[in-house]
Amino acid sequence: MATVPGNSAVDDALAASPQQVNILVVIDTEYVKAHYPPNSSSDSPPGIDHNSQFMICTGSRGDVTGQGSADLSFKANVGDNVSFTGVSIYDNSDDAVIVYGIKYWNGDKVFNQFVPNVVTRKNAVFPNPETSNGIPPLQEQLTFATYDAKIARSGKENFYVYFALYKLSDDGQSQNLYGYYYWDPQIIVP
Repeated sequence: MATVPGNSAVDDALAASPQQVNILVVIDTEYVKAHYPPNSSSDSPPGIDHNSQFMICTGSRGDVTGQGSADLSFKANVGDNVSFTGVSIYDNSDDAVIVYGIKYWNGDKVFNQFVPNVVTRKNAVFPNPETSNGIPPLQEQLTFATYDAKIARSGKENFYVYFALYKLSDDGQSQNLYGYYYWDPQIIVP
């Protein structure tokens, strides 16, 4: 059956379909290390201020406020899928960041349980160090991780995003745990 552009029935059906919302968390690890001591407890990490986190959202159902900040507020519909992933400002090449948890804090409980989702790409690309501009890239098996949940109900939820920070060692070859931390963005589901 062919669809007609501007057909309101088709537009309404597409708007009601589940949508994917992606959140990329970028952490300024130098700021965290300068302001917070190491912490080895993933079960009771300290909360941190909102000066080192930058979140970027795609797929929101409406206006996103705080885009590129720690105070992101986005909109989603019931049934939408939300995925969080994290990286250091160094793209995990010096210090590294892993988002390891998303938990309810306050307000309406709009998310279902978050679960880790790991995807392995057999031929993921990365820059070729043998060329001046990295092109053509090399391919290698790489694993990517997200923390995912489905929107369960409408409301406004404040939640915690937990992350682990790994510091580049003095030998410049390995990354070791520096600490676990969290902060608190929010979501609005109409």
